[in-house]
Amino acid sequence: MFEPVRGGTRGGQAEFKWSDVSADKDRENYLGHSINAPTGRWQKNKDVHWYNRDQTDTDLERREEIRKIKEAEADALAVALGFAPEPKKGETSASKGEEGTDPQRAIEKEEKRRRKEEKKARKEEKRAKKEQRRLERSERYAVEDSDYRKDRHRSRSRSPIPRRRETRPVERSGYDSDERERERERDRRRWDTNARR
Repeated sequence: MFEPVRGGTRGGQAEFKWSDVSADKDRENYLGHSINAPTGRWQKNKDVHWYNRDQTDTDLERREEIRKIKEAEADALAVALGFAPEPKKGETSASKGEEGTDPQRAIEKEEKRRRKEEKKARKEEKRAKKEQRRLERSERYAVEDSDYRKDRHRSRSRSPIPRRRETRPVERSGYDSDERERERERDRRRWDTNARR
């Protein structure tokens, strides 16, 4: 009626080890082999389960983090579209309350703003002086430089000073407007022929 249990393994669930899978030639056939049976030099002394360790965040903290990320993305989208970002409910009331209750902070802000204005005025004054000096220097050197060039060329050059050519239009005898128009037309035809090639 009862027969003894047959020996051997059927499926081998009790004897299964991931270390055996990492040495097996058909390791790619096992689901999860890259994490549970890592092989190769890059996995040596690495924590391949890093994503699953130390998850102490509660569900409430996770939801709060997602909410903050969504708010930041919505603000960035509003700025990109040219709208003003929505004011935060908790931050606006807290910041107004702080300014009203802390006069020392308001005095420090006013002092900082005043120092900034003074620094800006000093910079502007310094820039104006620098620009004025540059203009004076350029005017002075322009006069000195032109005199220096004239004297230098006269003293060092042994050749006579070349005469300047007059740039009057040369009038040719027998070259009237009709001939000029014919020449222009001939040039246009040449240009068009060359452009077609």
